[in-house]
Amino acid sequence: MSQVILLCEDDPQERLVRCYLEQCGFNTAAPYLRPINASRMVHGGNVQWVLREFPNQLQACRKRHAAFANTLLIVVADADDFAVKDRERQFWEVPLESNADDPLVILIPRRHVETWIRSALGDAVNETDGYKTPKPGKSDIRLAAQRIHAWCHSQEEPVPGCVQSLRAALPLWRRIG
Repeated sequence: MSQVILLCEDDPQERLVRCYLEQCGFNTAAPYLRPINASRMVHGGNVQWVLREFPNQLQACRKRHAAFANTLLIVVADADDFAVKDRERQFWEVPLESNADDPLVILIPRRHVETWIRSALGDAVNETDGYKTPKPGKSDIRLAAQRIHAWCHSQEEPVPGCVQSLRAALPLWRRIG
């Protein structure tokens, strides 16, 4: 992979994907990883900003990929109060066609990425309550990424209490590396 573009809402999402990429052996230094973090771009950015930016980044990624530059676009957006499928549908509401060959992975945690982090750590969580506080530390996020990687690349099964949206997203994580 020559470049990974990461379009996300906030720092915990960026850290989780970055740590996962490191587990896969990717170089996460610039220019190999190009994070586009809504909270840094618009100070308190949110999923709406990610949804607006998505078509631009997908078109740019398609152009790079067509020019034989091995590029992957990873998008992370919390489902919040929506179902995962409803949030995913919002990405395709713009006049943009989905293409199965797109170098694209869209990760949508149901409720928040902190739910996935806590679930990967083995905490008893559900997908309706919020788990943004207390914020997970860097070591927690790194351990969660290690566990997600293990679930994707070994015979290790997700913990019994693993939330459904994370369990369903494991094939997408596997596509990353």
